[in-house]
Amino acid sequence: MERAGKRVGEPGYRNRDVLVPALLAPLAGAAIGLLCAGFRLALEAADRWRDALILWAHQWNVAGFFLVVAVCAVAVALAAWLVRRFAPYTSGSGIPHVEAALAGEVRPAPPALIPRFGPRTRPRRPERPNGRRDRP
Repeated sequence: MERAGKRVGEPGYRNRDVLVPALLAPLAGAAIGLLCAGFRLALEAADRWRDALILWAHQWNVAGFFLVVAVCAVAVALAAWLVRRFAPYTSGSGIPHVEAALAGEVRPAPPALIPRFGPRTRPRRPERPNGRRDRP
């Protein structure tokens, strides 16, 4: 990579382009660490709630068993709906889709770091000057 006639690592090369990402990297790492810690705490709380539900349902024997199964089925259905609603391109490990996209068999999934919340999950088509939308 060259800039103003100098190559990276040569004396006189400006390193200002690297300074901002180097300063932001620890902040991004800390934010991701806090997010992961919060997710872990939420998983542990959900595990405690599940254990409490199972202990509470033991008093009804078979009916309690079916209650636990029904609650788990509802939780799985909710998780499936959330994935389909907010991350429609998510499926499996993703490796087969990447391989198919590289082979030209399917279109690549659109890049997204954070799912969008709201009525639309697909990107909007760009508007033309006359106000009409282009087709993809």
